[in-house]
Amino acid sequence: MGAVARQVVVRTLGVDERGFGDVVRLVDDYRVHYRAQSDVGRTERWLRGTARRAQMRCYLATASADVAVGVALVFPSPVTVRLEEKWVLADLYVARGNRGQGVGRALVTRVLDDARAAGVPRISLQTESDNDVARALYRSLGFIAPDGVVALSLAL
Repeated sequence: MGAVARQVVVRTLGVDERGFGDVVRLVDDYRVHYRAQSDVGRTERWLRGTARRAQMRCYLATASADVAVGVALVFPSPVTVRLEEKWVLADLYVARGNRGQGVGRALVTRVLDDARAAGVPRISLQTESDNDVARALYRSLGFIAPDGVVALSLAL
């Protein structure tokens, strides 16, 4: 990780709060980063609907002059065997030009702090095997690949 060039502030916000438009824009940029076509209106509708259905937590990172530079989306998920809830860090995105400056670390650290404060015993995430920068960040914060777990997926 590079040195933090400026102060990064991370806050949670709901879909009706000031700044939610920045979340929409960053999530749309995130989609484009992964080769989806930009569609800000559809992205906003999806985020609002998902927030209503799934208790999504939006984290927005801003830097100097209140410029939005990163976003994280977190969802609760039941852990039936333990009768607990874990959080899933589903998406983390730092805007181009702001990477390597501690924004991703600030976002994940805030998520971890909030989870601990809420008594959540575990956070899980997944990332692509070739995303070395993200994997290094997650490992530096203590994330590990659990033994005996195999991720499977079925496209429908």
